[in-house]
Amino acid sequence: MNESITAVSGTTARQADDPQSLPWWARRVGFAWITIITGLGSLVAAAVLVAERVHLYIDANTRTSCDFGGAFSCSSVMKSEAAQAFGFPNPFIGLVGFSVLIVIGVTVLSGASMPRWYWIGFQVGVLAAFGFLVWLYSEAVYFIGALCIYCMICWLMMTILMFVSLARSILTGVIPAPAWLHSWARGWAWMTAIIVLLACAASILFRFMGLLIPA
Repeated sequence: MNESITAVSGTTARQADDPQSLPWWARRVGFAWITIITGLGSLVAAAVLVAERVHLYIDANTRTSCDFGGAFSCSSVMKSEAAQAFGFPNPFIGLVGFSVLIVIGVTVLSGASMPRWYWIGFQVGVLAAFGFLVWLYSEAVYFIGALCIYCMICWLMMTILMFVSLARSILTGVIPAPAWLHSWARGWAWMTAIIVLLACAASILFRFMGLLIPA
């Protein structure tokens, strides 16, 4: 196993020196744009949520822009305890974190080269954000019993970024990995993200059957 990982590490090191051997999404420009787009989409959603939360502070009975009826009730989600996991509204975390993603994407796009420890920190941050959003998803779907369209945008964006960044970290040697993980990263990362998103959509459909279409 150690020899296999060493061999793969040598291969990924050569790939890092030869970016053209990487899939388009793992190369500098491709990954930079994916980071910028997912960060920007999530930031816009977080900003709207902050604005809506301020309106709820002013008037607890106000109707938010994403209270569409049926299963979609952002105000129900915002008023829950899970929406303030650290004692303040979660979207404020998003304003900072997603802004950082955009800055990182622009920095990579500009041609800056960052050391391995930087990318390890980036990957840890993305994994932590994804884990937090998975928890928020489970709270909204199975405990609060309501959906927030802007939260769902963040779920979509961060799921894509998580699997793409993880695969890139493997392909570029940031994360040493055996041959089978290397093969997954090259050929199945996007498919895995799609499967996870479809599974999420299916769970929502089954959970809110009959409520997704407002009366």
